[in-house]
Amino acid sequence: MSKSKLVECTLAVMFSALTAGSLFHALRGKARTFGQHMEQRNDFLNLTKETMLFAKNHTNATRRCLKFIHIPKNAGSAIENLGYHLKYAWGLHDHSLHCLNASECSQTVPVRRLCCWPNNVTACSVWHYPPRMDEELTQNYANCSTFCVVRDPLRRFVSEYFYISKQRHTPGPLCNQRTFEEYANATLQRLMIDPWIDDCHHVPQAYYLSSRTGRRSCDHIIRYEHMQEELSKVLSLDKLRSSRAEGG
Repeated sequence: MSKSKLVECTLAVMFSALTAGSLFHALRGKARTFGQHMEQRNDFLNLTKETMLFAKNHTNATRRCLKFIHIPKNAGSAIENLGYHLKYAWGLHDHSLHCLNASECSQTVPVRRLCCWPNNVTACSVWHYPPRMDEELTQNYANCSTFCVVRDPLRRFVSEYFYISKQRHTPGPLCNQRTFEEYANATLQRLMIDPWIDDCHHVPQAYYLSSRTGRRSCDHIIRYEHMQEELSKVLSLDKLRSSRAEGG
C-alpha cells in the first residue's frame, strides 16, 4: 500500500470511529495527524542512517544499568531489537525480569515468562507487566535507570487494531468503517470484564509511569512523536555516565 493510500485509509477509519461512540468524540482533532504517526512509526522501525551511525559509535561503550519499561503498542519491539543490536538486554531479552506470582499462572502458556493479574486467570508477558503490580518487578526496575515510551491513547488503540487484525488474519479490508467499529465495540466490552486482555496491550500507560505510592517508575519518558531524538539523548546520557564512572 502506498503512503498516500495508507494515510487516506487510516484517516477514513479514524473519522468513522470518531462518530461511533463517546470514547472517540473528545479526540476528533487527533485524526488529522494519524497519517503522520504512521509515517513516524515506519521511519523508526526502518531506522534512519543517523540512528544506525549513533548505534555503531555506541555499541562498544561501557554502559551502566539502563532498563526499558515496555508499554505495549508503543514501538516496544523495535526498541528491544535496537537494544539487542547495542548489546542492551531490554524487555523480551531481559531475563532478570521476574514476578513473585509467576508460578501461579505458569501453566497458562509454559513457553513464555508470565505475570499473573490479581484475578489469577489473565496472564501477561513479564516485560509487558506494569512494575507497580508486582513487588519483585518494581525492585528490579528500581535498581537501574529506566526509560519508556508514551503515545496518544487513540493512536495506540488503532495500532492495536491493525496488529490484532493481522495476527488473526481478519478477512477483507482492514480500513473499513464496519470492521473497525465491530472491533472497537467488541474490545471495549471485553475490557469491561477483563482489563488485562491481549497480553496487557490495553493497560493504561499511567500504570507504567509510577508506583502505587506515586513514586516515579520511569525516569525518562520518551514521546513517541519524538522518539528518535529523545531516545538518542537517553543513550548519550547513559554513555556519559558510564565514562564518568570509569574515570572516577
